[in-house]
Amino acid sequence: MRSDLKKTLNKNLAGKGLRNTSVDLSVLRYYKQYAKTYADIHNGIVVLSDLTANWSFTFMGEIAERLHMSSAKRKLEINSIWEDFLLERVHPEDLAVKHALELQFLELVKKTEPKERFRYQANSVLRVEGKDGQIMLMSHQIIYLDTPGQEFPQLALCCYTLMPDREDRQSQKNYIFNQVSGEVFPLDKEEMKDVMSVREREVLRCIRAGMSSKDIAEKLTLSVNTVNRHRQNILQKLRVRNSHEAISIYNKMYNQDDTSL
Repeated sequence: MRSDLKKTLNKNLAGKGLRNTSVDLSVLRYYKQYAKTYADIHNGIVVLSDLTANWSFTFMGEIAERLHMSSAKRKLEINSIWEDFLLERVHPEDLAVKHALELQFLELVKKTEPKERFRYQANSVLRVEGKDGQIMLMSHQIIYLDTPGQEFPQLALCCYTLMPDREDRQSQKNYIFNQVSGEVFPLDKEEMKDVMSVREREVLRCIRAGMSSKDIAEKLTLSVNTVNRHRQNILQKLRVRNSHEAISIYNKMYNQDDTSL
């Protein structure tokens, strides 16, 4: 997981064999109706992603109004498996955790017996920016759907629903759950630590010490251009706007103290 979590997920979700397959239209219609019904009943946002076609179908309940989404953002179909119209509103720390959990989830179900793969779901809690900058807590669940054929997964279902404003977020867990046995698999934070390379962590440690790119280049025997490239990679991987946010988020995510990164 030394590459960007989202890119790693894309690679795992879009294998060559999978792209050479397609989902039966009757199966797709069935799940589209289910997704619409779920969104209507729970007033949430549901995204049905066809991984074989790199295409998604979105269904929105009344929560879209509170999120103050424009008509352009309420497209019924997206030419992507990523619902960026919503993910761009998620707190960077939560988004990084969400991606790490989904990668762990995918790796787990791929190793599971085919008949048992569809018993699992991954749950996470997200801080989402709503109307006028208001922060809302939303629950996110992802499951892979049962489809005919050898390739897996072909369809993914993501469900976003509102949580109580005063919900104690600290009591919530990011976890994978077996719906039949009740077994819970917590987020593997050790795996998350590999989101950045050793060199990127060295650069971030220097940034935290207040060093300029020129000083970092001299200390690590690198060119200034290479240091700047590492800095940009860090921002992209942690999905933040500046180095200050990167340091803050990385420390919170991985419980780093002041002497190590």
